[in-house]
Amino acid sequence: MLYWDASFIVTFAYPAARYFQECADLLTRLDTAPTTSYVSTLALDEACFVLLRLKVEEDHSSGRFWDAYHADPRVTEPYINELQELVEGIYTHPRIRLVGTEPLLALESLAYMRTFHFLSRDAYHLATMRHYGIESIVTLDADFLAVPDLHIYTCVRSILRQATQP
Repeated sequence: MLYWDASFIVTFAYPAARYFQECADLLTRLDTAPTTSYVSTLALDEACFVLLRLKVEEDHSSGRFWDAYHADPRVTEPYINELQELVEGIYTHPRIRLVGTEPLLALESLAYMRTFHFLSRDAYHLATMRHYGIESIVTLDADFLAVPDLHIYTCVRSILRQATQP
């Protein structure tokens, strides 16, 4: 079982991302592997927002999402179909399970914030993983290295090097 962090989803879905090709290659390998992947509604929410922000900033001269959005909230409309395609692809994939978050995970995530000095979103991802018995994550976030016995898959070589250092 493998949990997808939002950073992985954003990177394989955004061709201008620094590690796009590496993540696209990993996605291809996952697509042919017998692995069941898990994506939380939390990860989808985060990925959709980040992708909207990146695309709006890329296409608007101000280069600032909130400036463009506050000037005209319809600025996100051109990207909704692309996000829908991404979400539907995840939702309908035979080896991807979409999971929700449970109310008590909010309290558990606070414990992970204390233990690992995580920000709330990473702590919530870890709480969701633990709730579903998932011990592996694909991420571009080195913060997860702090969690003992968590198996990390990544497209970022510097994280791989950090993981192998004593």
